Amino acid sequence: MKIQKTTAAILVLGAFAGAAHAQSVTLYGIADGGFLFNNNVKGEKLYGLSSATSSRWGLLGSEDLGGGLKAIFDLENGFTLGTGALSQGGLEFGRRAYVGLQSATYGTVTLGRQYSASNDATSNFASGADWAASGLGYGTRAGDVDNVDTSNRVQNAIKYTSPSYRGLTVGVLYSLGGQAGDFSRNEVTDAAVSYVNGPVKLGASYMFTKDPYYATFGDQGNSSSPTSATGGTNNMASRIYGGYASAGSQQIITAGGSYALGAATLAVLYSNTQFQNLGTVNAVGSYGTKYNGGTATFNSGELNVKYALTPALTLAGAYIYTHNSGADDVGSASYNQFNLGTIYQLSKRTSLYAIGFFETASGVDSTGKKAVADFSTSSYSSNNHQLAAIVGMTHKF
Repeated sequence: MKIQKTTAAILVLGAFAGAAHAQSVTLYGIADGGFLFNNNVKGEKLYGLSSATSSRWGLLGSEDLGGGLKAIFDLENGFTLGTGALSQGGLEFGRRAYVGLQSATYGTVTLGRQYSASNDATSNFASGADWAASGLGYGTRAGDVDNVDTSNRVQNAIKYTSPSYRGLTVGVLYSLGGQAGDFSRNEVTDAAVSYVNGPVKLGASYMFTKDPYYATFGDQGNSSSPTSATGGTNNMASRIYGGYASAGSQQIITAGGSYALGAATLAVLYSNTQFQNLGTVNAVGSYGTKYNGGTATFNSGELNVKYALTPALTLAGAYIYTHNSGADDVGSASYNQFNLGTIYQLSKRTSLYAIGFFETASGVDSTGKKAVADFSTSSYSSNNHQLAAIVGMTHKF
């Protein structure tokens, strides 16, 4: 009897040990703080604390279901280090919140608030999403109009990512609008392909969004009232494209690539963003109420380079050009931006950085007024140029 009890105890402990081994949960995050200077925020100088990389913490989990299948989840919170406030419009897990199944043979399916498949395939080629202050947002193409730097996530999304086959990966995403009686309202359709072969990386994507004022901007998404669509930090307040808030749809086509040559990595990125069917959406409180039909088109190109001067010290630079062709006979606008940065690794997890940004604008912007410089997430300049810099540190855990 004693032997039987001992054996039973061992079996019970073994079962618990097996369960613990089969499931894992990882706490991870980034704490980033820096001193920010902007020479012209509506005519005034700005000094303050900000972040080059978005501060965050998250829980990443997986459970082995057997047969090569895993259950996975990721809950990721964004916060402002200087104040402790929630980012992404105050959402608790505004950066990511999804659950799904993963198979090495068949790929991964996830449900929830997620990065787009387009972002997975092309963001690595953008300086703003890589080293040029992705959290601050200043380093993006004009206003992050193509969303390569994920100013906006996709909510209520079903996403599939294929396994890599000889370096080729395909991703597709569909976001349900969630509006009773109108299945297609606020929907998002997204597809992307990427290729990796040694030093060569390539990516291309297509994204189509119905009613972008509600479905995309303002962090809440899938809304039927403009209050939540304008309640977040990533709303359509940008002078660069805020005048197109009444667009019935938005189309984004992106393609890019990079090549690693010794200590240097060269990258290029092109995007075409269209705000279509202007005047369709009742975008209350926005600039974009005067357009009656038509399409506004942004073409953006970026060239950037990173160079590892030493194993610890990296130097980087980028040039970005964006042209807005305008709509309804309202004149066009052009934006030129330069990013320059350096990152020094104190350790594998801790680094120091210094990054500078300069943008110029010309022509007539989306509001029908003389174009002004307008860094993404910043208030616009009082004139056609804007200069900013941030110096700080990043710690990953």
